[in-house]
Amino acid sequence: MTTTAHHGVGLIVSNHARTRFYVQQKDASYPHYPRAYSLFGGSCEPDEAPALALARELVEELEHAARALLAAGPCLVGQHTVGPTRFAYSLFEVAITDAQLEELGRAPVFEGERGAVVTRAQLRSLPFIWGLEVVIIAYLERR
Repeated sequence: MTTTAHHGVGLIVSNHARTRFYVQQKDASYPHYPRAYSLFGGSCEPDEAPALALARELVEELEHAARALLAAGPCLVGQHTVGPTRFAYSLFEVAITDAQLEELGRAPVFEGERGAVVTRAQLRSLPFIWGLEVVIIAYLERR
């Protein structure tokens, strides 16, 4: 897979009922979208498969807390074209217990301002970076 186009990856983290979600809030210095929200994830390196990019990004952003998410087995649930630059975006999903979600909500994050546990209604209304609202709404409408 040789490509120079941007390919993003993100993970929807929810409880099993899909009523609560874990998202990342960017800090005040994040370009163009200060304090907006994102899914945990990032960008594929050249020739890197999306699942490997997701695992690498989760470890970079959550360190030890990433282990539980990776052990839960994130699965690919969608491919999207996103934002004003129309970049490719692979969306993964993982469901964990409410207790695990609460523990994750207390874990330190190493990119952005914080991780936040939010309700389904909050997830639908948060301001997301790079046009990810489209991905979030499409996900919520299917689940």
